[in-house]
Amino acid sequence: MPFKPASKEIGFVKASMFGPKGTGKTTLMAMLLIHLSKKYHNSAPVAWLASEKGVDFVQDIFAAEKVPLLLNRSRSFLDLRSASRDALKEGCCAVGVDSVSHFWQDLFTEGMKGRGARLQLIGRIKEEWAPFAQDFQDSAIHFFVTGRMGFVWDEIEMPNDRGEMVKELSKGGTKIKAEGDFGHEPDLEIETAQIDDPDFIRYEKVAGRARKTFKSRMMHVATVKKCRVWALNGQAFTWKDSQAYKLGYYEKVAAPFQPYFDSINIGGGHAGAPRTESSAILFQNGSEQSYYENQQKRVIALEKWEATMNIIAGGQTKDNIRKRAIIGETITGTRSRTEFERQSLDTLIRSMDVLLALEKRIEADRPVTDDQLRECCALAAQDVDHPGRNGTLLEIMLKKSVEGVRMAGDGNAQAIVHVMDQAAPF
Repeated sequence: MPFKPASKEIGFVKASMFGPKGTGKTTLMAMLLIHLSKKYHNSAPVAWLASEKGVDFVQDIFAAEKVPLLLNRSRSFLDLRSASRDALKEGCCAVGVDSVSHFWQDLFTEGMKGRGARLQLIGRIKEEWAPFAQDFQDSAIHFFVTGRMGFVWDEIEMPNDRGEMVKELSKGGTKIKAEGDFGHEPDLEIETAQIDDPDFIRYEKVAGRARKTFKSRMMHVATVKKCRVWALNGQAFTWKDSQAYKLGYYEKVAAPFQPYFDSINIGGGHAGAPRTESSAILFQNGSEQSYYENQQKRVIALEKWEATMNIIAGGQTKDNIRKRAIIGETITGTRSRTEFERQSLDTLIRSMDVLLALEKRIEADRPVTDDQLRECCALAAQDVDHPGRNGTLLEIMLKKSVEGVRMAGDGNAQAIVHVMDQAAPF
């Protein structure tokens, strides 16, 4: 059945983080990866795909927390595409990519070297990116990516020097610098920033006396730009800069995001994005699932009906107009053309099949009266439902006449002769 009782089927974290340089993207990702490994996976290894050198400054944190770190340095999109598969082979519970922007740039640069219109090249690049985006969601592994900060550009109308309204590009919101739609894939999206800590106070001795002074210290800010957990969406969290890493500090950094971790079924199954039959079938000629093809089949059936009806009883004579009315009502069950055309496609096709069978019968049976024409229509329907099992109209009429004689006695013996006379061609 297409529906079933709902249950949580997301078992792995899918997250991204972006921001200006020096705002702690790499360190934040490292802390969250360590947290997931130690709390949920018994300190299982973490894979790290590095396109820049930030990983060198967090390796000591992994070593201190005794979480194995497996490293691959690359900027090839091919390595990004296989990152989750390679990490799972090595027994990793999570994979981090730092930064995904370089891999997108590699793919985009190589893709634009091809020949063709710019839009066609971009379309091809997006097609090549799509398998990674799908794997990011579907892979049975925690998947984190960092990225450079990009901007959303909006087209707005502004008055120029002459007071005329003209369209201009304006820098809008922020996003991760990668393929345009990638921001929709993560369940948790974090924007990092850095601000001065105005409340940091130190006491210094000046001329032998203690004096309170204010010194600038940086604070790291993580703003949740997107989260599927209401408690986190739009929240901002801060951590003060420290001189060195203290054992267990990852727990303090990860704590604000625990509502998201608790909301999914970590350790359970992972359904990922739904996999459905390809929509390519909708664009195949004769597709049973295409609305367009369904409409085309209706048009074809109605055109065949009209053409066949003209062969059987064409023209505007009273006799042929009456024959068309009888045939139409007997086969379709209605005298209304509109009602007939609104019938289901299967009904239209069957009516067309019966009409084609009637065309063959009329050539052989030559019905004379209205009742005989209706009988031919009924026999044509039986020809469609039970091909090869039915006799001619004359045989049917003779059989009925004989049965009538048997029931009424020899006094109506002339009925057979009467039936044979009626069967003469019209």
